[in-house]
Amino acid sequence: MTGGYSTGVDMISSVVAGLLLGLGLDWWLGTNPVFTVIGIVAGFGSGFYKLWRLSAVLEEQAKERRRGT
Repeated sequence: MTGGYSTGVDMISSVVAGLLLGLGLDWWLGTNPVFTVIGIVAGFGSGFYKLWRLSAVLEEQAKERRRGT
């Protein structure tokens, strides 16, 4: 049960981190939504990459269980 929550938290934290970094860069450089949008997209990309990596690990563990190892 905690695996699902940690996956969700990873996804949300990646998006929030990208949003905050984008907002910070926009404030610092004076560019309104440019880096905010880039940060959100990068956060989603990072979150989905983490999810993909986790699914690969879980798939490998399932294969090992089926083999009886």
